[in-house]
Amino acid sequence: MFNLREALFCSLINFRKWIVDPKIYTIFIIIFFFFFYHSMGLASFSDEIGYKVGPWIFTHLTTYPVLQVFAFLTVLLFSDAPFYDKHSGFVAIRTGQLNWIVGQIIYVFLASGILTLYTYLMSIIVVLRQTEWTLSWGILIESMAHGTVDLPVDVAIFFNGAVIEQITPIVALLASFLFFYLVIVLIGVVILTFNLLLRKMAGIVAAGVLIAMSIFVVFIGNLLFGFEIFYFSPISWMSIHNLNWGDYLSLPSPIFAAVTLVILILLLSVVAVVTYIKKDIDWRKGGI
Repeated sequence: MFNLREALFCSLINFRKWIVDPKIYTIFIIIFFFFFYHSMGLASFSDEIGYKVGPWIFTHLTTYPVLQVFAFLTVLLFSDAPFYDKHSGFVAIRTGQLNWIVGQIIYVFLASGILTLYTYLMSIIVVLRQTEWTLSWGILIESMAHGTVDLPVDVAIFFNGAVIEQITPIVALLASFLFFYLVIVLIGVVILTFNLLLRKMAGIVAAGVLIAMSIFVVFIGNLLFGFEIFYFSPISWMSIHNLNWGDYLSLPSPIFAAVTLVILILLLSVVAVVTYIKKDIDWRKGGI
């Protein structure tokens, strides 16, 4: 019988492992130094011309290949799903198999939220001295987006003029949060479900195929099949630049992308629960 409290307890156990898990520290450190390096050119340019940048860098971060960097970090975060250890058998017996597997799914949802929030905060912290707290896009971002200033070659963040013209900074930030979060959750449940359905590493392979698809559609796929190919690349939806805000009618709409991601996440979660409950678990072999 399902008990939400027991499921949350199973999820909390995974977070307690973060204290001694070097993988977690590695991911957070990589994100910080990646942002520090990636934003260095923009910070220097801001100091040089005397204009500060609005707090909206996060909305324009997930261009290629930055998008794939975060996708691969997500794979690293959830690579060991469904998160078995030597104590998992006892916990599953105590709480029940249903509560345990739902707890793992809840963990994916919560960990994805933490990663999304941390990523946003780091995108601000690394350029905090150059940040202008404004509700508008700001002169610097608008100038960079419309090409009215000559950018140094070391500026690695590219602002999409079409997005800036179509939506406000607040809407862009909320949309970026939503799609960044949903894609991270999708990668997590893909790894969890395929590891349960097949065997360890199957989930990583499945996630890798999705990430490879996101690379294919932007470099080759759109040239061969047009922008409609983005309908088949949910990882690409991590970036709001790859959605139709009124400029490219052939790109997926934000509503289509959000609904599709939610349906995929829920469907894979149900498959994971059903598979685990019906599966004969051999804890002596690591829970597989």
